Amino acid sequence: MKIALNYRKGNPRLREGIESAGHEVLENAWDINTIISEGINAAIFEFKYIFKDKWRFLSLARRLRQHKIPIITWNVDSPWNAGIKKWEINLLLRNNILSIYATHSLQNTDWIRHPTVIYLPNAAWNSKYNLCNATLEDLRLQDIYKWDTSFIGNMDGQRYPEHKNRVEFLEKLSGLLKKNNINFLFIDSKDLSFDEQVEIIQKSRINLSCISAADSTYGLSWGLPERCYGIPACGGFLLMEDRVHVRNDFNIGDEAITYSDIEDCKDKILYYLHRHEECRRIAENAYHRIYREHTYEHRAGKLTSQIQKTFGLNKKEPFDLPNSTLP
Repeated sequence: MKIALNYRKGNPRLREGIESAGHEVLENAWDINTIISEGINAAIFEFKYIFKDKWRFLSLARRLRQHKIPIITWNVDSPWNAGIKKWEINLLLRNNILSIYATHSLQNTDWIRHPTVIYLPNAAWNSKYNLCNATLEDLRLQDIYKWDTSFIGNMDGQRYPEHKNRVEFLEKLSGLLKKNNINFLFIDSKDLSFDEQVEIIQKSRINLSCISAADSTYGLSWGLPERCYGIPACGGFLLMEDRVHVRNDFNIGDEAITYSDIEDCKDKILYYLHRHEECRRIAENAYHRIYREHTYEHRAGKLTSQIQKTFGLNKKEPFDLPNSTLP
């Protein structure tokens, strides 16, 4: 298939996945004549972009439907969706404008009857987050570790209010860890290269996931942040929040360890710091699960397979889109 990928700043993760799955990508294709002449089979739109430039999107969507070209989006921010009003989302999803709605969280989707809704979680961007020059055997050596626990992510709660709760959580956790003489590193990722991030992950006995932007609307989101896949892809041991969809993607105890609140987080850190072999067993199990099921190539494969299955793009006969009520 040939797919239009319409993201404001591009989506190199998804592009790599689609191309690795054997399909072609044309980025930012907004002209219907170009789309037709290039033989585009389906168009994927950034969820936020739909609302950022909704009239442009609706104009193109109308033309795409006239030419029976499926319209797909992937929501990786649900249920937060910063700056988008709930009624706008309801209007989009209830009027059959989309052909497929993929989402990293099925939270608050029980009311959607159409379009086709698929669970498509985040994934590991394994061309950036991987073992690099290390091996799993190297990570079994206790003397390579520099930090007991670490967190890498957005730490600017002033500029990004959706991360304010994370900053407060880490400040409180810092106090608890200091009382227990735990060596930790909580650092903003904005100035770190991918290699520097991987190095921190691989030199931390315990890597944390704590509070994502998606948690700022309805409490703890069901969906897993990207770090929940990227850290294991680097061979790191991860301690994450107990989100609903953890159980969809990992086996608790064998591939994932979760905590329920800040006290439980502190207690789990203290527990696993003294169980290195158990940490490495779980981390290696998670690493293998990632490369079996949770890379962007896997996500692109599921999405393109759904497009082909739903709209018969691997068949010679034409396909039909459901009726919409485009304005």
